[in-house]
Formats: sequence, C-alpha cells, structure tokens
Amino acid sequence: MNNDRPDGKFVLGMFLGGIIGAGIIFFVGTKEGKRTAKLIQKKGKEVVDDLEERVEELEEKGKELLEQGEEIKDRVIDKMKDTAGDVSEEASERLDKALEKLEDVQKGSLQTTTSIRKHFVNLPKKK
Repeated sequence: MNNDRPDGKFVLGMFLGGIIGAGIIFFVGTKEGKRTAKLIQKKGKEVVDDLEERVEELEEKGKELLEQGEEIKDRVIDKMKDTAGDVSEEASERLDKALEKLEDVQKGSLQTTTSIRKHFVNLPKKK
C-alpha cells in the first residue's frame, strides 16, 4: 500500500465539508445569507400551507364522493325492492291465472266424469 497518495473518499469528504462549511458561513454569517434563509423558510411555509389546503380539499372531495356513493347505494336498494315487488306481483298474477285454468280443467273433468257415469248407471258397482 502506498500511503503517500490521499484516499478518494478522504478528498470527497474534504470537498463536501468545505461546501457545507461555506453554506453555513453564508447563511449564518452574511446579511444576504440571512435573507436567503428567511426566503427559503417563507417559501417552505407557503409550500406546507398549500399542501395542507390541498389535503383538506381532497378530504372534502372524498367525503362528498362517499356521500354520493351512499345515495347511489340507497337508490339501487330501493330500485331492487321495487323491482322485486313488481316481479312478485307479476308472478302472483300468473299463478292466479294458471290456477283459474286448472280449476276450469277440473270443472270440465267433473262434468265429463258425471256424463260418463250417467251412461253407465246400470253397471254393477265394485264391491
């Protein structure tokens, strides 16, 4: 190993240390630096305030969307209940019609059976 030549990390560290030190001296030690620090602080506060406003707007929009979603859900449920009632009503009407037809068929069968029995009155009955 050759110790005469400085390590690259050491040189980089000295360079970054010099830049950081110069920045601190600029911001703390000069009037222009103090003004710049105040400007950066002011702009930072404006950015934070702007972000807070946007977050509040997004929260409000989210609440509105949630309310709209609830309203839509309620309308869909009501519509389904109405439709179910209509379907039940229609099914009931169809069942009534089918039962009426069945009763008519039964009445016709009874009349036919009675008519047939009249023709076979003289037959012996089963014991």
